[in-house]
Amino acid sequence: MAKSKSKNRNRAKLLKQRKKEREKAGQGSEIIGLPQIEKRLKNQLGANINFNNRSLSPVRKISDVVTEMINPVMREARDFEEQKKIIGLGITAWNLGIVKTHNGEKEILKLKNSFKKAIPKELVNLIIEFSEVKCTDYSEYDELIIDWEFTHLNDHQNNLTVSYKLFNE
Repeated sequence: MAKSKSKNRNRAKLLKQRKKEREKAGQGSEIIGLPQIEKRLKNQLGANINFNNRSLSPVRKISDVVTEMINPVMREARDFEEQKKIIGLGITAWNLGIVKTHNGEKEILKLKNSFKKAIPKELVNLIIEFSEVKCTDYSEYDELIIDWEFTHLNDHQNNLTVSYKLFNE
């Protein structure tokens, strides 16, 4: 009996800790994944970059829109690593959709041919399919994703943070 009380106390303590983490993440005081993105972009671009927290804005976050777009496949993922790979495919498809919108179908065919050398055919087809979804269902978004961070928060929650710029910037 003493063991079960001990287990219950440990579980309660863990649940309180997770609740505090979720509350902290929800406050908007820190964008989850932002420090990693800032560091990578500063190293790559050598410049100060301004970040806007869209979670405090009435405008939909790009990360939420991308997650919504790939949700049908995301539900099939067995673990965090598979989810992370799907997020990568979704972001690639998102950016391809933007390129297609601005540069046309010929540019997509060139990119598709270059993908064939490095990516299995079924994944290329999935990326192309999601880029079509981006063009038809999310055409009002013109933000090209330049970096992203997918973070595991707990057993039931992950977080996607993206850095983007408008295509014509």
